[in-house]
Amino acid sequence: MSKTLLVLAASIYQISAINAAKRLGYRVITTDNVASNPGHALADASFDIDTTDHEALLCLATAERIDGIMAPGTDVAVESAAYVAERLHLPGPGLQAARTLTRKRLFRRFLQRTGLPCPDVLECGVDPNSFAALPEDRSWLVKPNRSSGSKGIFVVRTARELMSRVPESRGFSIDGKVLVEEFVDGTQHTCEGFMRGGQLQLWLITDRDTAALPYTATKGHRVPTRLAEQRCRDAVTSMEQVLRLAGITDGPVDCDFVASRERITLIEITPRLGGNSLSRLFSAGLEFDLVRAAVEYACGDRVELPVQRLPKPAAIVLLGAERSGCVGWNSEEARLLALEPWVTGLSFDVQQGEHVNAFINGRHRIGEALITGQSRADVDHRLLELTQRLNVSVN
Repeated sequence: MSKTLLVLAASIYQISAINAAKRLGYRVITTDNVASNPGHALADASFDIDTTDHEALLCLATAERIDGIMAPGTDVAVESAAYVAERLHLPGPGLQAARTLTRKRLFRRFLQRTGLPCPDVLECGVDPNSFAALPEDRSWLVKPNRSSGSKGIFVVRTARELMSRVPESRGFSIDGKVLVEEFVDGTQHTCEGFMRGGQLQLWLITDRDTAALPYTATKGHRVPTRLAEQRCRDAVTSMEQVLRLAGITDGPVDCDFVASRERITLIEITPRLGGNSLSRLFSAGLEFDLVRAAVEYACGDRVELPVQRLPKPAAIVLLGAERSGCVGWNSEEARLLALEPWVTGLSFDVQQGEHVNAFINGRHRIGEALITGQSRADVDHRLLELTQRLNVSVN
């Protein structure tokens, strides 16, 4: 009898996990509260249950006699997956660890308590008028306490800016709370990897491209990173330390961090597969299917991991518009680009002329492209070429 995997959420960033499970011969069921999400059509069964509803998900999982549960690419469902896995004795992070790592205020307290590098935190979930005396000698981040991706995150410099952003940020937080913390200056990076026995046995560190300030949305990733080898080792060591202290020793992990001149600061780290098509870049760079490994782990199957090695040069770019309006691009160049040997994938989520929002969070992407090159410099050049030839615009 085939195993049954419950995948929490069914948007574009869960499709790779659904497909991987289907290729392995698993029965896949999906759940969220958006019936039109594309992953539902690929699943064997789908259910209208919110991914944060612990008890309803536990009832479903029990009734469907699942063998595994996972929340790829979404922070808000990680706690639910841990809750179900813990009660049904399935593989996955512990509930307390999942809660600590996905609730930003709890994670900041955890870092402070353990003496690890942490941005200065002002407050969480209070009246924005209390920030009238905000120190303006540096930049600050206002962000939802519980959300996924870069939704509702803004960089501010003044109390006036902060007070204007807090209501919007709070609107993206499922618990209605916000966090205001120091904006750590430095280069932006992501690490996607797999823990085994308390160590990151396989990992990929990327240079993360972001939207223009005051937004922080991920626009893409490039490898190999330009970080020095020692800084990469420092980042991996920091991740391992945090995960072990949180009680996580095995499974997929995703981490955003900043490398400043003085230190490595972990901004987010969660026990799940990353979003923003990172798994495609992982496959291109390290020639390993991390999604399949995560699915196998969730269902209690043996996971074979290769030896760590340097990644091949590649980049994933999320396409978006600089402002809201009816989007367009050079269709003939898109056709020709798809034939280029260095373009491994180019796809669009919307139609020409469709109204789109400015790309300020992951929901507003209009497509993506995966490119490869002979070197990192070659990848950078190709990425610029692709952008110029597509010429995405709005009117």
